[in-house]
Amino acid sequence: MSERGTAESRHTNWLNLVLVVIILALITTWVVLTPPGVDGKLHAAGYSVCHQLDSHSYSIGGKVLPLCARCTGTFLGLLISLIYLYPRDKSGGFPSRAKTIVLVLFFVFFAVDGINSSLTLLPGLKAFYSPSNLMRLASGLLFGISLTNLVLVLWNQTLWVDQNPAPVFHSWRQLGWLLLFCALAGTLIIADIPLLYYPVAILSTATIFLVLGMIYSLLWCIILKKENTLHLYRDGFRIFSAGIITVIVQVGVMDLVRYSLSGTW
Repeated sequence: MSERGTAESRHTNWLNLVLVVIILALITTWVVLTPPGVDGKLHAAGYSVCHQLDSHSYSIGGKVLPLCARCTGTFLGLLISLIYLYPRDKSGGFPSRAKTIVLVLFFVFFAVDGINSSLTLLPGLKAFYSPSNLMRLASGLLFGISLTNLVLVLWNQTLWVDQNPAPVFHSWRQLGWLLLFCALAGTLIIADIPLLYYPVAILSTATIFLVLGMIYSLLWCIILKKENTLHLYRDGFRIFSAGIITVIVQVGVMDLVRYSLSGTW
């Protein structure tokens, strides 16, 4: 290796080390400043993205989940869909028109039910229909499916050199399985099985960091002008590290702002 190549390699290694140190420092700071215990951390994570109204949330084993019913459904729907749909062949195509319409209808259901539910919180206004946690959970799960299809398409179209133009969502069978998996997840939440509290709480809140990390990584990829330059995940270490740093900062700042305004966790 030439002297110049050796110098560039050292610079890259040092930069990677600095990014890792920053990530560990941010995680440590967040862990120290948020409420103690596993429950404290879970609710602190949810505190950054969700209103956490008890009346709009499910309880499992007598413990209120860290995210409301709609957010729990959204992030579990995202996680289920990411695991099931993630293409190993780097597919990055949009679905057919008919499938796109279905995904848009899922979003419309989410938006309409969200607006309807919000009307009950405003004085002098009445909801179009009686809101319920079941509707919130269902609309969130379906929205998670829709959002995953957008995130995965942008992910593969933006990052990879050798992307596959085939659609990520390419068959109705995929949708059928996703609806079945999401229905099962929703049923398990409603069943109120105490042993499932931590799996549901941990998976739903962890997906906050996963999905926001993916979105911020895409933004950094564009900012750094690295679109369609990656062959392997290790090629994007700095991009993904920047995404992780950004999402941790966002969660921390949102926690701080909300705590400053409310004075309570």
